[in-house]
Amino acid sequence: MTKLLYFVCCFIPVFNIVNSVNRDFQLLHQWQFLNYTWPNYFTYKHALENRHYIPENNAPTGMKIYGDRIFLSLPKFRPGIPVTLAYISLSNGTLKTNELLTPYPNWISNYNTEKCKGFQSVQSMEIDKQGQMWIIDGVRINKETNCPAKLTIIDLKKNGMIIHEYIFPNEIALTHGGFVNDIVLDDSDGGFAYITDASSIDPGLIVYSLKKNYAWKLRDPSMFGEPEAVGFVVNGIKSNNLSPINGIALSPEGSCSEKTLFYCAQSSLKFYSINTKILKNESLCQTDQWRNNVTLVGKKQAQSGGLMMDNKGNLFYTLLPLYGIGEWNINKPISSSKVIYRNETMMVWPDSFAIDDNGYLHLMSTSINEFTNLSINLVIDNVKFRIFRYFTGTKSYMY
Repeated sequence: MTKLLYFVCCFIPVFNIVNSVNRDFQLLHQWQFLNYTWPNYFTYKHALENRHYIPENNAPTGMKIYGDRIFLSLPKFRPGIPVTLAYISLSNGTLKTNELLTPYPNWISNYNTEKCKGFQSVQSMEIDKQGQMWIIDGVRINKETNCPAKLTIIDLKKNGMIIHEYIFPNEIALTHGGFVNDIVLDDSDGGFAYITDASSIDPGLIVYSLKKNYAWKLRDPSMFGEPEAVGFVVNGIKSNNLSPINGIALSPEGSCSEKTLFYCAQSSLKFYSINTKILKNESLCQTDQWRNNVTLVGKKQAQSGGLMMDNKGNLFYTLLPLYGIGEWNINKPISSSKVIYRNETMMVWPDSFAIDDNGYLHLMSTSINEFTNLSINLVIDNVKFRIFRYFTGTKSYMY
């Protein structure tokens, strides 16, 4: 099942760990709680009184940057979340505290979700080279929405105008129990999106063809959580779930004739990869033969959530129980990977990455394990959410 190969698009599993001293991660944004640019005071007061807005329940997960804006997603893990897609201003280097979030494209798209119109519960998104945001609206793990999971493409150059929408069939992403988690984009062959589904019922990797306007799903043991990686602790909270496939990253343009997709389960210490030529072959994916092309890359230093690839082949990955960030250049053996930052005070559940136009890698820590654990009574106290930046001088994997 596992192919053991070597450079650029292929790798050998190596389990040595190389650590390094902390790099310079600059804190740019921090929040004790999230609030929004409400249309007026009366709307805000009404939302509070009717518990449409419960301040302590709001938390960000996904982050992407376009121009002078940082876009944030806010899935509805709990009640009282009036906005699921918003933005803040890109910082010039000055620390901002409790900055208000502006709903995107507007309040109606977020707040009025009757008949499944508008955004329901967004976990993540990606922005292509044309300035189009691909939004995966598929957190369906509670009663906050009964709508099918969907992929919506909006044009950021036209104030978020919807240019395409695809409703996932239930057999691809569950309307009740689906957890469409993260997305990367491949502009070859008419455009593809590769999407992780972290559903506890039906986890897997979704492939969507824009040209065909059709999706298929791959399921494999490499996408499941592993018992030996369960039970890690972050900020005093133990993660006991066998959390499946979560992080995803794509090799950059020009790295090889076909790109390589990397992924990992959250409850796992292993990276896996597969060639996108296999993923784009729908007929092959309908058989079990595609699994012969799954490659075990090797082990990393700890369990991970988010991944991010830049255009030089540097794969950045979060290290949840280490309160840190790892880095590995995919042109080198994985034994060369290293921990580049750790901070037990501020890097609490690092998860989402984004790269701006100035060569800065941005990273968000979210304390999200508090929000997904419904046995925890949330209160507004200390800073829970932070955005950092770190200069790499590189661009996104799409360039």
